[in-house]
Amino acid sequence: MQTKKLDRAGTATSMLCAVHCAAAPFLLPLLPIALGRFVGPALEAGFAGVSLILGVWSLGHSFRAVHRDIRALALFASGFTLLMAARLAEPPGSIEPLMVGVAAALIVAAHTLNLRLVHRRGPGACPCPCHDDETVFDSARD
Repeated sequence: MQTKKLDRAGTATSMLCAVHCAAAPFLLPLLPIALGRFVGPALEAGFAGVSLILGVWSLGHSFRAVHRDIRALALFASGFTLLMAARLAEPPGSIEPLMVGVAAALIVAAHTLNLRLVHRRGPGACPCPCHDDETVFDSARD
């Protein structure tokens, strides 16, 4: 799969996770039965799992094959570590949503930086065949 699509999917997942975490405390008291699945632990674990898979896959590939810039991986690792700390430590009150929001922002920043670093290298920067379709795809849109 193409790095650009993985980064975009990672960014969207992180943003959706942030919206979920911000909205759940307000919506849960209003509609407990209808939103029970919206705020459940399985959904949160799903967001974290998808975020981890997309981040490691996309950022790891781009780091190894394209740009060798550690900043995107460092942002992702910081964000994911903060996310897990917020989930496992369960800090009191309003600290948890703040931690989760900052974590999501760091993960989104990692994918955004990765997109820029890959784009800066140009279309032939990756030696593997994973971007062959991307070149055809981009020329078809023009």
